[in-house]
Amino acid sequence: MEFLKNYYSVYSTIHNDIKDLIKSGNYERIILDLMNSSKTIFRGDYIHLDNQAHGECDFVDTVTGEKFDAKIPIDQRQGKLIGSRKGDIRALTSELQNEALEFQSCFSEDQQKPISELKLFKKMKNNIDKTKLDENVIFFIPYPIVFDFEDFPLIDASDLLKKIYCELVTCTNISERHLYAIYISFDKKMVLRDLKTDEREYLQFIKMQHYVNYDINHIEVN
Repeated sequence: MEFLKNYYSVYSTIHNDIKDLIKSGNYERIILDLMNSSKTIFRGDYIHLDNQAHGECDFVDTVTGEKFDAKIPIDQRQGKLIGSRKGDIRALTSELQNEALEFQSCFSEDQQKPISELKLFKKMKNNIDKTKLDENVIFFIPYPIVFDFEDFPLIDASDLLKKIYCELVTCTNISERHLYAIYISFDKKMVLRDLKTDEREYLQFIKMQHYVNYDINHIEVN
């Protein structure tokens, strides 16, 4: 798939197993592994709560009791693409990547779109509104969401997640919670990012390449 054609070309291979990863909830195990491998973004020792019969959170710090809930920002219709037997994972992935491209319309001279009208913003806000006020939220996004490399300056003007976070602060009751994003960088690392502080950590995590792989063919800078 060609992604953000005006700036760079990314050709991705989405393996059908990613459907099972999301549908089964096994992505939570990946998040837990990343949290416990983290040295800067997540500094505690975390466990997964297997029994969530009463709406308990997904992860807890074993020392402080701090709570974390994991979310994949997809809507009900996209969820059906994952849950149904004939669900088209390529169509879903294409749709999610196009949501990142939608961000460009916020800066169009012809017709600027407010951040609050972006599909990704609406889904993230809905996820937060359904989460308890004492739970931090971790957004797991299993594809490259921003043009992010380790040791490469991410330009604020093109940082979709930063713009969304700033808008969320103005219209959502975030309280003292932290919002985190976990996504794939363009040098094939997993990015652990605290959206409140904008601090990022990059971890090698070969396991994700079983579900999604991609290559950058070229970068064009005007």
